[in-house]
Amino acid sequence: MLNKTVSTIILLFICGLFARAADRSVLVGAVRVHISESGTGPTVVFESGMGEDIGTWNDVRPAIAEFAHTVVYDRPGLGQSEPTSLPRTVVQMAVDLQSVLVAAKIAPPYVLVGHSLGGAIVQVFAHRYPDEVAGLVLVDPEDGRLIQLLHSRLTATEWTARQRALDEAMPNMPPLMQAELRAANESGDEVARALPLPLVPVALLTGTKKNPEFPGNPLEQDLKLELHNTLAANTPGAQHILVPNSRHYIQNDAPTSVIQAVREVLTESVGKGLNKKKQAR
Repeated sequence: MLNKTVSTIILLFICGLFARAADRSVLVGAVRVHISESGTGPTVVFESGMGEDIGTWNDVRPAIAEFAHTVVYDRPGLGQSEPTSLPRTVVQMAVDLQSVLVAAKIAPPYVLVGHSLGGAIVQVFAHRYPDEVAGLVLVDPEDGRLIQLLHSRLTATEWTARQRALDEAMPNMPPLMQAELRAANESGDEVARALPLPLVPVALLTGTKKNPEFPGNPLEQDLKLELHNTLAANTPGAQHILVPNSRHYIQNDAPTSVIQAVREVLTESVGKGLNKKKQAR
């Protein structure tokens, strides 16, 4: 009897865990987009980095779902979402995000959490749809300006070595990922035009750990920090958080830093009344 009771408790616990995440697809134009939701409370929407599916947030999402309604999705052509024929630019991806949220009937305002290219996308989103944003958490954001600066500062030999290392790290890149890479490299002007950001709480996280073994990385980290310092200086009230034990994937290398930043932005946005739910569309 005891073993049966224990087994029942374990089964109920496991079922409860799975029940917390609800996966579905929504139709955006002619494309089916996969989204997953968990938790309750103010809405936190995650935007992944270049070529990444929702799994990139696995180390932070469960903890954030303890105090918020979390929404993750796969951009068209990634993960479980269908591919798209639309051009891949940061503007189009910001429009896609807004279309996904409308199709899913997830009401604003949102705290947007974006990593790398996702950080560029949510900045453009915030500029285009300021009334729908309650806060921003930028996790080591990158855009084309970093690549341009790095290219101008490296020697031809160093740049070639870096490109070779990237090719080896991302072999046989599928077409839609190649399109996202081009979008990332060409995103600088659009992200620059996204300033000033709305007057909402902003947390900017910068991974400062260097990898001397990867061609150009130490310089790349220095240039990225310069760009992030400029972004923070031009964003009133922004909290700039340096994460010395992480390079680019802060959500995996130092998940507690991301979780705490989301919690603080949510707390501040609620305190300012920015997270008051609007009517569902």
